[in-house]
Amino acid sequence: MNYIDRFALVEYYLAHLDPVMASIGDPFVKSRYLGFIAVSAVTTYELAIKDIFYAFADKKHVILGEFARARFDQLNGRIKLSSLRNEHVKMFGERYVLKFNKKLEQCEQLSITAGRGSPMSSWGNIITWRHTFVHQGVAPNTTTYQEIKNTYDIGKEVVHCLNAAMCR
Repeated sequence: MNYIDRFALVEYYLAHLDPVMASIGDPFVKSRYLGFIAVSAVTTYELAIKDIFYAFADKKHVILGEFARARFDQLNGRIKLSSLRNEHVKMFGERYVLKFNKKLEQCEQLSITAGRGSPMSSWGNIITWRHTFVHQGVAPNTTTYQEIKNTYDIGKEVVHCLNAAMCR
């Protein structure tokens, strides 16, 4: 599957939730929805990352493809930027870490200059919200539905940078 196709699933879900979220008056229920959105977003990021690594490894060699599948089968939320750089991308060589860092810095500057916000901060925020919701049962209560949607959208840029870096 092409990694971009993964995003369509969350975006379909969000489009469905747009009118629903506006009608929810109970802050507790609304916060639970925000937690579920964070889980969906991070799961989508994980699946897209796996797709990128699998496609890259398959192009290199069939055995590397099998190794990548075994290695990334249990990614399970370990996608903080430090993990992506120092564990996952590094496995394929320092050259790809340098490319990933360069792509991220370029993207970060362009996004901030355009007034969209920081892809790296957005990435970290949504992963934190997901982690807190899943492991502590605490939903994001300091954010709004629109903010979590924007954070997810801006955070996708990290996945696009990873894809661009994992090309020959």
